[in-house]
Amino acid sequence: MDNIIIGQYIPGNSLVHKLDARMKIVMLIIMIVAIFVAHTVMEEAILLALSFVLIIASRIPVLKVIKGFRAIIFLVAFTAILQLGNVRTGDFLVDNIWMHMTLYNLLIAIALVFVYMFTRKFMPFKFIYFLLLCALSLVLQYYFTNGILLFKYEISFTDDGLTRVGFIVLRLINLVLLSSILTFTTSPMDLKNGLESLMKPLKVIKVPTGEIAMMISLVLRFIPTLLEETNKIIKAQSSRGADFQEANFRQKMKQIISLLVPMFVISFKRADDLANAMESRGYVIGEDRTSIDVMKLEFRDYASLILVLTLLTFIIMGAVTNVDIWSVYKCV
Repeated sequence: MDNIIIGQYIPGNSLVHKLDARMKIVMLIIMIVAIFVAHTVMEEAILLALSFVLIIASRIPVLKVIKGFRAIIFLVAFTAILQLGNVRTGDFLVDNIWMHMTLYNLLIAIALVFVYMFTRKFMPFKFIYFLLLCALSLVLQYYFTNGILLFKYEISFTDDGLTRVGFIVLRLINLVLLSSILTFTTSPMDLKNGLESLMKPLKVIKVPTGEIAMMISLVLRFIPTLLEETNKIIKAQSSRGADFQEANFRQKMKQIISLLVPMFVISFKRADDLANAMESRGYVIGEDRTSIDVMKLEFRDYASLILVLTLLTFIIMGAVTNVDIWSVYKCV
């Protein structure tokens, strides 16, 4: 639960914190467009470097951001393996490597599964430990061919496949990083005011922009709060003998139910308290409201927008002309 970084706000006084919330939302949209328009690994790497520059400039703890990627490491690994096996264009880096699944190899693979189940609680990096055991199983399937052959399969991948893997992985990382930077450096109230201000033109067609912005900001605000409550419940149940890590499937289902029930109770109680607090402060759904903080664009906001638009322009030009942005930079 501690690995979820989206929705957390870290107060600060950096230049990124001082940017107008409306401009940060617009720049996030532009950067997401740039991520999907980028067509080379180098362009995605440049966007990744820019994301880390923003993290350093905003004085956000880098280790906290990196820790948040543990929540998506399985998705990234699964996507990488899928892309590596499907792309068949380009020069083969690994070709015609036949793996032999014999009866002995099958028994060893099953034994490795049990080894992982009984030893993973002692390992600090469980996913890396799992990958090492999978690699050991593959090595045995390649070199150990004695015994009854059950089936065999081929492993091969190309340089285009490897490039595609890097491209997809960098794209996923960029999306998570940029979205996290927005919530890390923008308070829920500023985010709500920024969303409401950007959606003002939709009021012409009777869209409840204020209510939509309020709901989005409340969702982002209560993500870390509910995660903290979930951690408290898990620790309380663990102290009473519940094991959320090493239990079997049936036990985990019971534990999840025992976790969801108090979570629903806490969520409804917090929602009721929030509704009472908003009502006592004069909040009326659908009524026009004023804000104590007047949002005003300054020079740094316009300069940041121009820089982001310039970057997007270069990436679009590279995509249209099929020229790498890095080549354009070297020419300049």
